[in-house]
Amino acid sequence: MSLEEYERHYGSLNSESGCESVSGRSSTSGTFGGEEEKLHYIPIRVLGKGSFGEATLYRRTEFRFLAFAGKNCNFKTDNSLVVWKEIDLNCLSDKKRRDVMNEISILSILQHNNIIAYFNHFMDKNTLLIELEYCNGGNLYDKINQQKGVLFKEEVVVWYLYQIAAAVAHIHKAGVLHRDIKTLNIFLTKTNLIKLGDYGLAKKLDSEYSMAETCVGTPYYMSPELCQGVKYNFKSDIWAMGCVLFELLTLTRTFDATNPLNLCVKIVQGNWTMEINSDIYTSALIKLVYECLDQDPEKRPTAEQILEQPVISRVRA
Repeated sequence: MSLEEYERHYGSLNSESGCESVSGRSSTSGTFGGEEEKLHYIPIRVLGKGSFGEATLYRRTEFRFLAFAGKNCNFKTDNSLVVWKEIDLNCLSDKKRRDVMNEISILSILQHNNIIAYFNHFMDKNTLLIELEYCNGGNLYDKINQQKGVLFKEEVVVWYLYQIAAAVAHIHKAGVLHRDIKTLNIFLTKTNLIKLGDYGLAKKLDSEYSMAETCVGTPYYMSPELCQGVKYNFKSDIWAMGCVLFELLTLTRTFDATNPLNLCVKIVQGNWTMEINSDIYTSALIKLVYECLDQDPEKRPTAEQILEQPVISRVRA
């Protein structure tokens, strides 16, 4: 969709429904007692393209025009970077369409400093556009690879873990099971703030005792219960967190194999790729990793319990 079409679309939405409007270049968002708001979106660059669409970085600028003493005063109130994901629904299977709409539904109920923020979405014929927070520090997968074999300092790992656990505790409290926690879905800012993203596979559970049974997620982070095809709950997310923490401490995958069947066997047997270096990391942190990777889901800690661990709780002080 061109920037001009983008503008016209939002202009028509505003005139037809009276709802808040956003434009590709500039538009009136609303007028309140002589105060008028306008949002400007300036395209910066395409961040990525896939078979289903593309993600583009925009600079969003909000202006407020206030009539005062017979003069119009212009106030700039926002100048942030955002991402617009443009998805061609014609290229998606019915399941993928459901995943996309599910992500919007889940993100709209989650508001937390360590969760990718959702701002807006709209449909234009068969194209879906979603406005999301931009993370300028890449993802945790790339961050680990950039280490080039040099282990992270423990304080860095603990800082990351604290933020990941805070995000997971928040979504679990909201009754949401993420089901695809992995390093590729954990984003960072330049100041090392963690943002947990990608909620396409997430599921809303009725209570903490509810269970899910659909086998989804990334194989390397699948819990033993998923590999065995039995019902699972929030503790499956904790297992995935354990895998992420293991990667942060070893710079390698927790489990690895040449095919999915062998991978599942190793996961169920608890056959890790290597041991964590006890000369570099404290026993408390290593113990926490293995607690998250306990074969018995009931023995794994909750995200809230992880935050209460002495090795983690000192970050909160």
